[in-house]
Amino acid sequence: MAGLILLLVAPIILVTGEPLTARESRVETDGGFVAFTAALQPQTSDGSGFNSIGPYSIDTTIIYGNVITNIGDAYNSATGIFTAPVGGAYFFTFTTYSWVKEKDIGVDLMKNTDKVLTVWEWQDKGDNEDYASNSVVLKLEVGDKVYMRLPKDYYIAASRLHNINTFTGYLLLQM
Repeated sequence: MAGLILLLVAPIILVTGEPLTARESRVETDGGFVAFTAALQPQTSDGSGFNSIGPYSIDTTIIYGNVITNIGDAYNSATGIFTAPVGGAYFFTFTTYSWVKEKDIGVDLMKNTDKVLTVWEWQDKGDNEDYASNSVVLKLEVGDKVYMRLPKDYYIAASRLHNINTFTGYLLLQM
């Protein structure tokens, strides 16, 4: 029969004689599961809910105050900082947005005091609406801090009506 593929699947037996089974995608910790997503919202906004954030005279921690999910309460919406409750491998991702003209836009993902990831662009006079995102897996020890930083003299934008600028993290594997 053309176009039909038949796939037979048999359990795999490891050297121990135990069958290999699918593992659950969620990870138990001492205090439960660990996952968060938070969105950035401007303190003030125009009639459409938008406003730019920055520039500041120093590197500034970005506070994503609109918490969508915070399982395990490891993300602090007052400081913008995620603190690892258990050691392990964690996945982090972020999306940022901006629309300013002739300015530097971008953000840094930080682990403690170390810059891990950066997205950056010089906004020229042309197309001035840009999204950027990046992701990373980090090995964290208990108490390590992960947060987003707006570099000195940089801009980003946010909306009170739409979650266009977000920060997400979750535990992949407790170690």
